[in-house]
Amino acid sequence: MFKHQFQPIALLYLRLILVWIVATLFFNFLRNYGVDPEANIPLKILTIEQVLAINLLFGCLAGLVYTSVELLFDRSYFQQYSYLKILLGKLLLFFFGVKLCMGVGIALALALNSDLVETVDPIEVLRSKRYWVIFSYFIVVASTISFIRMVSYKFGPGMLWNMFIGRYRNPREEQRVFMFLDLRASTTLAEKLGHLQFSSLIQNCFADLTPVIAKHNVEIYQYVGDEAVLSWSMPSGLAENHCIHAYFDFMEVLRNRSEHYEQAFGLQPFFKAGLHLGNVIVAEVGLVKREIAYHGDVLNTTARIQSRCNELNEALLVSGQLLSYLQPDDRIQTTYLGEEVLKGKKSAIHLHGIRKSRK
Repeated sequence: MFKHQFQPIALLYLRLILVWIVATLFFNFLRNYGVDPEANIPLKILTIEQVLAINLLFGCLAGLVYTSVELLFDRSYFQQYSYLKILLGKLLLFFFGVKLCMGVGIALALALNSDLVETVDPIEVLRSKRYWVIFSYFIVVASTISFIRMVSYKFGPGMLWNMFIGRYRNPREEQRVFMFLDLRASTTLAEKLGHLQFSSLIQNCFADLTPVIAKHNVEIYQYVGDEAVLSWSMPSGLAENHCIHAYFDFMEVLRNRSEHYEQAFGLQPFFKAGLHLGNVIVAEVGLVKREIAYHGDVLNTTARIQSRCNELNEALLVSGQLLSYLQPDDRIQTTYLGEEVLKGKKSAIHLHGIRKSRK
């Protein structure tokens, strides 16, 4: 379990550190391209290898600091604030982080070549225009990355890149797994809590879905009222049975936060879910508020499966078609519930209940 929780964070660190290394090397290229080394004291004294080592170290340090700041502000506590306040808070912390990284870079340069001590005054460097140009560049880089991550969160994992490359500009057919995730007894809860409190409950629940998204490669298709529509490509959703364990892990997150929900709302939220897979048409729709949409019978069928949870007294229902693709897994138990003709459908479908194994 620890391995699965650690991987998304480690991958984020790796990706952002690489971004910062590239940004650092690119700045060094812009700054020194075509410059006579004899006219540039650091270039005249330091070797190319030493300059690259300093840039790589600075990029790694900046990436570590920046990613740590990003992860701090990814916590659910900060989601109550506006994008602008979050961005300003990140930049304030990163302001001090960049100063620290630049100080380490200067110290490393002096350590690599003692001749710099006689020609470079660290205090003067920190006061120079060159320092503030470098500092401003990295603040702009940090702001740009943060903004891109915020927009990516807005569209959902992977969606921004797909829209950027025009993957779905023309409709295309794909095989996908879908989950319809719905709050149980939502009408009763809405009457009990009132509209404002109920909306706050939904916000809290879907905020707690965030760690599950990263862990199980979930793509959020839509939030519709108290319902979330989750999606996976077939290889991604079926690998290690991610589409099944995403549900159980979400329930575990909610249980671990039971004290919060009891204090804030006087209840413990519980979600029911239906899962199915099949072919869908994927297309980019709209010019204003553009989004990627899925069209196909598989969505209607998944919604119908989820609607049978209460009647069959099951929290998680899956189609026989999806079950046949799942990998052997001793962490789950399945129960065959029979063949049913779902509302609005002509052909019958096999339904199975899935529960977490008590082993």
